[in-house]
Amino acid sequence: MLMKVSGKNTIIMGDFNYPDISWFDGSSGSHGSDFFNVSQDCFLSQHVRFPTRKHNILDLVLSSDPNAVDTVESIGKLGASDHDILAFEVSCSVNIPHSVELVPSFSKANLDGISEFLNEINWLEMLDGLNAVDSWRGFRDVVDQVMKVYVPWKRRRYKNNRPSWMTREVFLAVKRKGHLWRLYRSSGDSFDLDQFKAQQKLVQRLVSGAKLEFERQIASNIKDNPRAFFSYVRGKQKVKDSVGPLLDSDSGNTINDSQEMSRVLNSYFSSVFTQENLDNFDDLVVGVPPNSIEDMV
Repeated sequence: MLMKVSGKNTIIMGDFNYPDISWFDGSSGSHGSDFFNVSQDCFLSQHVRFPTRKHNILDLVLSSDPNAVDTVESIGKLGASDHDILAFEVSCSVNIPHSVELVPSFSKANLDGISEFLNEINWLEMLDGLNAVDSWRGFRDVVDQVMKVYVPWKRRRYKNNRPSWMTREVFLAVKRKGHLWRLYRSSGDSFDLDQFKAQQKLVQRLVSGAKLEFERQIASNIKDNPRAFFSYVRGKQKVKDSVGPLLDSDSGNTINDSQEMSRVLNSYFSSVFTQENLDNFDDLVVGVPPNSIEDMV
């Protein structure tokens, strides 16, 4: 893998588990010699200069540009893991364009105007004699007209990388936990370690409480803000819902292309579409419901 990315702007990180490599003097034992030699042949720089598990540097940050990574530090442990969490800064040029995509702002829509507009449409007359495809196109045109006239548009917002349940109190507690861990790593004092462990327990309690409170809020506000609830639930799903692949009954082939799948679904729904004769309905018979199974027979 290292040979494949050689010559490209690359940053590689992870637990490589080579305790016999000494990155300070450029030597290695038999276990890590091949990896060390390849990293040197690819001119990769290793930026971690402190032990990440006991007295060994097992977790590495390698880069093809020695100036691409800066300020590597340990910010504590994750759960029951005995490895340090590494945080580092990456020096690179990032072009973040301003959002130009417009999305409808339904919260500011003119609901009274939409209701009045839709009530004036004679749907039976508009859809009379149309098949499934033409009916859908007619309905879509109406929706498009409503969106243009009665719904304002706004620029799409970029997502915040911070978890939606994280409060300022939790954020500051996590930040202090990292500070206490760095303090212990530099001093090795048992008092600093006790302070870190106490802060770690506090962070775990605050995170659990913040998650629970956030879930209670979105559950209680599901009627007023269902989007927030279902967005949070979808984020928790390990398997994402999707359509396809589909089997084309005409050719027997499996279809994965989105456009082809829409064509197959449209063809199927059109085939089962029923046009009701609105002038010839059966008379509705209103009777007394049976009192027993014998009456039904």
